[in-house]
Parts: sequence; C-alpha cells; structure tokens
Amino acid sequence: MRIPILIITLLLFNAHSWGQDFDHYQPVEPSGPIPKDFTTASSDKFERAKENLNAEEDERSTREAKHDFLLESNFLIDQVLGSGRVLFNDPFSNYLSQILDTILVNEPELRKRVRVYAVRSSVVNSFTTDDGIILVNIGLLAQLENEAQLAYILCHELAHFTERHVINAYVQNEAIAKGEGLFKRSSFDEKMLTKSRYSKELEKEADQLGFERFKRTHFGTSNLLNVYEVMRYAHLPFDDIAFDKTFFDREFYRINDSYFLNKVRPAEANEQDDPSKDTHPSPRERQQLLRHYISQSDTLGRSDFIVSQTEFEKLQTAARFELTELYLKADRPVMSIYNSYLLLRTYPNSLYLKKRIAEAIYMLSKFKTGGNFGMVHPGYSQIEGESQQVYHLFYRLKPEELCVLGIGYIWNLTQEFPEDEDLRNMADDLLKDLMRNYHVPGMFAQSRPSEGWDTPDTTAIESKYDRLKQKSKENPKLTMITYALVDLFEKDEAFRKRFDELEHQEWGSNRDASSLGEIQKKNNEEFRQLKNHGFAVGAEKVVMVSPTYAKLDLRKKRQHKFLHSESAKAKLLEQIDRSSKLLNLDMRIIDRSGLDSSHVETFNDITFLNEWIDARFNQIDVAMVNMPESEIDRIISVYGTEYFAWTGVINYRENKPLMYFYLLYALIPPAIPFAVYYLARPNYDTYYYCIAFNLRTGEPVLINYNNFRRRDARDMINSSVYDSLWQMKRKPKQKG
Repeated sequence: MRIPILIITLLLFNAHSWGQDFDHYQPVEPSGPIPKDFTTASSDKFERAKENLNAEEDERSTREAKHDFLLESNFLIDQVLGSGRVLFNDPFSNYLSQILDTILVNEPELRKRVRVYAVRSSVVNSFTTDDGIILVNIGLLAQLENEAQLAYILCHELAHFTERHVINAYVQNEAIAKGEGLFKRSSFDEKMLTKSRYSKELEKEADQLGFERFKRTHFGTSNLLNVYEVMRYAHLPFDDIAFDKTFFDREFYRINDSYFLNKVRPAEANEQDDPSKDTHPSPRERQQLLRHYISQSDTLGRSDFIVSQTEFEKLQTAARFELTELYLKADRPVMSIYNSYLLLRTYPNSLYLKKRIAEAIYMLSKFKTGGNFGMVHPGYSQIEGESQQVYHLFYRLKPEELCVLGIGYIWNLTQEFPEDEDLRNMADDLLKDLMRNYHVPGMFAQSRPSEGWDTPDTTAIESKYDRLKQKSKENPKLTMITYALVDLFEKDEAFRKRFDELEHQEWGSNRDASSLGEIQKKNNEEFRQLKNHGFAVGAEKVVMVSPTYAKLDLRKKRQHKFLHSESAKAKLLEQIDRSSKLLNLDMRIIDRSGLDSSHVETFNDITFLNEWIDARFNQIDVAMVNMPESEIDRIISVYGTEYFAWTGVINYRENKPLMYFYLLYALIPPAIPFAVYYLARPNYDTYYYCIAFNLRTGEPVLINYNNFRRRDARDMINSSVYDSLWQMKRKPKQKG
C-alpha cells in the first residue's frame, strides 16, 4: 500500500519541528538559499509579466492600464521583498507553505505558481500579489487561534490570485479615474462610491470562492467565524489582561497609586465609520455571509488542526515574542512593554522579554528627558483595553521619576544578567541623564528606611498643614525618589562607585565655568575646521550599504520612472567602484541587487545595517546608546572595518513655477531671449547625499550633500561620488 506523499511530508515536518527555547528566545530571520523572488531584477520580472498579457482581447486603454500596473507592481513589490521585513526559509514561512500544501494537495499546478512568505510586521493583515506571492504578517499569526482560521485566510488570498483581483481592480479604478465608458459623466462622489462597491464585490467574491476551496479540505469550521473577530479587534494586543500595578515595585520602591487609572476604557470592536466609502465589507457583514456558507456545508470529519497543533502553538507564541521587538522598532515602546508583560506571565525567566522592557523604558525616558515624548507616546485617552493602564502610567510619570524607574529596573537586571553589555550601557546612560538633569546632593537615601517606611504616620498630627503634608504626593515617606535606589546602594558596589563618580563630576570642584568654556571653544574650532576643509575620516576600508537612485517626473500621474531608476543605479554602483579604485580606497558595496541565492548572510547584514541607521536617525535628538553591541561587534569583524556609508541620488522634474508670467514676459522684445530660455529649459532638481558612520561609536563621520538645479548629468554625479570617497580616504592633519 502506497502512503500518500502529503502524509509523509507532514510526518517529516512534525519530526523536525522547530525547537525554539522561549526562555532564551532568538528572533527569526531569513535563511538560505535566497528564493528567486528576491534575486531577480524588477525589470526582468516586468518583461516576463508583459509576455503574458493578451494584447488581442483588451482595448487600448485596458492594455495601457495593465502595462502600468505590471510596471509599478513589480518594482514596488520588489521594494517590499528587499526591505528585509519579508522572511524566507524560516519557521513561519515554512509552516505557511505546509498549510498551502494541504489546501492545494489536489491542485499541483496552482501550487507551483504560488509562494507564501511571513512578514515582520505587527499589523494584522495578509496580502496577495498578481504573480502569486502571498504575504502574511506576523501580527496576524499572533492573533489567529488555529490552523483552520489560517487555512481559510490563505484560501481567501488564493481566490484573489486565481481571479486576478489585484490587476482587475487597478484597471477598473483607472477607468473610473479617467471617466471612460460608463463613468464619463460621473461626479467625484459617484466615482468614489463605485470604487468602493467594486472593491467590496471583489472581497465578497474572494470570501465565497475561498470558502469553496476551504470546503474541499479537512479543516474544521467550528471556530472559523472568529476570523472576523480577529479583524474587529485587530487594534488591540493579542490578549487583554489587567496590568499588575506592583509590576515595577521593588523592596523600597513603590509607584504611587495616583499614577494608575481606577478604570480603563473598555475595548470596542473596530467597525467602519462610513461603510459606504470603505473598500472592504465590514467584518460583521463578512461574518454573517460566512455563517451562511458554513450552514450549507458538511461539518463532519473535520479538524481545527491538520498539519500540527503543537507546531501552530509554538509559532503563535513565537509570533507574539516577535511583536515585542516589532513594536519597539515601530517606536511603540509602551505596547512593547505590555506585550512583554503578557508573555512574562507564562515565561517569567525570559531574558529576551525583560531586555525588551528595559529597552522600552530606556527609550521612553530618553524621549521624555529630551522633551519630545510625543514621538514615542501617543497619549492614553484614546487607548482601549487594559493596556491603557500602562500608557497612563508612563504618561503620568515625571521625567525624573521615569529616569529613576529606568535606572532601578535596568541596573537590577544587570545583576541578573551581568554579561549583557547593552543593559549596562543603558543603565549607565540613564544614570548620566539623572546627574545632568535632575540630581542634587542628598536626593537619594543610601541606607534602608525604618520599618513602615511606606505606611503614612498618623500619629502626632498637630495642625492642618501637617495633615495636608501627610496626604501629599510630595510626602518623603510616599515618594518614588528618596528610597528608589536603596537596594542598589546596598547590594551593588559597582553602582555605588559609579554613582559617586558621576556625582563628583557634576558637583565636584573640577566642574567650573572655565572648563565648560574650553569644551565649547574646542567644539567651535572643530566646526570651523570642518566648514573650511571638509571631512577627513582617514578610513582604509569602507562598506557602502544599499546605494539608491530615484528618477521622478512630478508632472505626471505616475511619477516614479522605475526602469530609468534601475539603470541609473547600476551606473552609480559602477562609479563608486571606479572612484574607490582611483583613490586606492578599499571599498565593498553590499546591495541586494548584486546577491545570488547563496548570500543570505549578506542579505541579513544589509537588513541589520539599514534598521540600525533608521534607528540612529530617529534617535538623533536624544543621543541613545549604540546597540546591540554584540551584533555590531560581529558586523565589524566580518567586514574588517568600522566605517559604513549610505549614498544615493534623487532626480526629479517638475512643472515650472510662474509659467504664465513668463509667457507674458516673452511679449516684451528685450526679454524674449531670456523668456525663451526659461520656457525651453526643463525644470530639474538633483539631490546627492552620502553619509558615513563609525559603526562602533554610532556617530556620523561624514555628511556630504549636494543640490543641483539641473539634470543628473553623469559628470556631476561622478564628481560628487569621488569627492565623498576622497573625504573618507583623506587622513586628518596631525596637530603640532
């Protein structure tokens, strides 16, 4: 008897299930080989897609719309694939592929055309491209309850692909926008309503056809309706558990009760404000239709899990762990704290979770001290559910209180994990912030208080003012400052020593006006030297990361000239290589366009470096510490240099300002030559930039920026590239 191939595949999959240790969680990343979807040039994909267009059946306007769609979609999807957010050969994507295998076991030809990848995004969503790529966000995997729900969503996305909904919607919207055919006399509101109706029809069709395919599987329907509950509550964390108000408390540290809400805002389902204008049917409407489909189908012999319930639960947990870091990278530190809090209830010993909380508190403190707290905290009034308690807490904490909370939490964590340099660097940096901005001698008690320190003393209250003081939040016995660091003073000699050292620097005899004046004088001199002579990095080797080139025509509806941009980027890469050889500068360019399937390590390094520089730019006003230190050390070791640079060109053409004025001006005979020149000369702008960082220090060492009011002439770009590389190579002058 022959055993079906699918069963063998599932047995092998379960035998080699993912062995992640959640107490020592490691974030998921792509692994090799790199699929062709990621390595094939966008222009090649576009040319291949054009061959499949049926030129005879379509009208000219339809052919043009499809041509434009294929051009834009191939380049834009490739930008997504090359962003580093899309995973491949990872546990999430592999598992999704196993679900697809199960769904399409009797449709082998369709299975060959479809690929599925997980995406590092907290958004609860999935998406399908016209050429058969299904993208499923980790945020969705974290919220779904079982395999059957996941299978239904994949069936929905398959329907979008087989019915070519993406390209059909694009063509339809183009016809509506241009006012062609039936839409010629439609008003703007009528056109918008037609777009909305058409999109809803496609979604309903995908739901219906998706369920038809789903019925042919053995997945169960008992909990399928909850798919739309997931959508209705997608704006909330993966669970809604009350936050423990003593979570941050320590032996001699208590957060004042007034910093917590008596009652949080109830969570509400997310329904459209105006269903007539939305592009999707409401989750409730789709849920009702699905209930109807289920009622007419056979529900016997079905199961919520076919591939592996154990594997689903592991990956669901892993997705929730991933969210903790994804929230941080999206500048949502409070959500990261609450997400970690939920997971710590099951995994109380996880360094990964505790460290994410430390990073989140550190970020919140740095931004509150820097005066731009709104960049990482949206306020609390509109937050729903139990996480509002955490938003309210960090909103209410005063800057000095938040700084002290961070010092206590992170420095205590360094005792638990003494080898972690990132924790120690964050703790030390917050201690410096405390000394620079808030500390005065005697601010902290260094020995434990008497018994009952946190209980109000109701004896010997002689006057109204004694009673008012006793109830006040400023009462030293109830303060979150005075005794906040006693445990560290008592247990951690390194902390006491560092505290005394920084206190002496800030308040000792060495800190005087003359020394501060010398520092300012030195900074001014360095700025003048830089202004007069440019940068002199003195680098022997530089790594150039992901050079970019964008050519735009702002006069047109489709502004991005994708094909021209791709060819211009290739010439930019050639010039970087040529200039570095002329200067005898050891230059390595790492760019996803030059990778083959075996270069997955470089692919992941590019992702790390691009995420690193994004974070540095976002944190430029708050001077956060450079981390993660271990990964930075590894990158420097692999590439043999501390110097990494990013460069690119943006060239665009736009309409001329004051065009009608110059047309009138051209009627004046003496001015005709000037007016004709202005009217005939295209209005171009070209921006060139190059910025280099010392990866170890996290500081920029070169910033080169040029703006040319002209075309991106090759000689102009070449000279800019050469100048940037020359400044990297040039050694600074020796003083004396």
